[in-house]
Amino acid sequence: MTPSAASAPRDLALSLVVPAYNEEALLESSVRLLRAALDELGLAAEIIIVNDGSRDATAAVADALARDLPRVRVHHQANQGIGSAFRAGVALASGGYVMLWPADMPPVASDLAPYSDRFGRADVIVGCRRHRAGYNPLMLVNAWLYPRLVTLLFGLRLRDVNWIHAYRREAFLRLHLTQRGIPMLAETLVRFRDAGASIVEVEVEMRPRAAGVPSAARPRVMARTLRGLLAFWLAWRREAR
Repeated sequence: MTPSAASAPRDLALSLVVPAYNEEALLESSVRLLRAALDELGLAAEIIIVNDGSRDATAAVADALARDLPRVRVHHQANQGIGSAFRAGVALASGGYVMLWPADMPPVASDLAPYSDRFGRADVIVGCRRHRAGYNPLMLVNAWLYPRLVTLLFGLRLRDVNWIHAYRREAFLRLHLTQRGIPMLAETLVRFRDAGASIVEVEVEMRPRAAGVPSAARPRVMARTLRGLLAFWLAWRREAR
């Protein structure tokens, strides 16, 4: 952990956690745009970059950003997956709400406004993508199937379970989460639903990745996500009994 991760700002509306694994080419531009978007909205917010065991120069880029930009902090850990990286960031956060923001997606202020407009009105604000930018045919099929599978297994009827959501930080910290990878996103929503949390959906844009191939496009990641979701379903059923 760098020294910047130890000093948390107070009285923030939002903590944005940016998990980063081998994102040296995109991290700097994305975080600078994210900082600018937050400032344009006038939103009191911090950015916590979690370097998830990157093997390229991501760690150095993250540390430089924390030195150069206000309210940007860094946490370094061994590679454990996006879910674990997000949870590590939330443990360091101080905002009223927490969000996971992809390191490969350059934002503008209007991308964040649908969430911030509903702060204080719900425990969970679920972002529903209007379209899937940069998706190949296989990814589009998976994007159609996955939320339907989540509905079938857990009875959770939300349109988009794998995108950017905002959670009340204190409520999130009370959840017992078992998944470290992508399935953590669905697990979080199921756990919130089961706890009686208030959940709202908002329409949002998905901007295309600036470079490279998203990890979710890789067949082995898809298979690992399915295994994790089924493992959570089995655990969830045992808990119910």
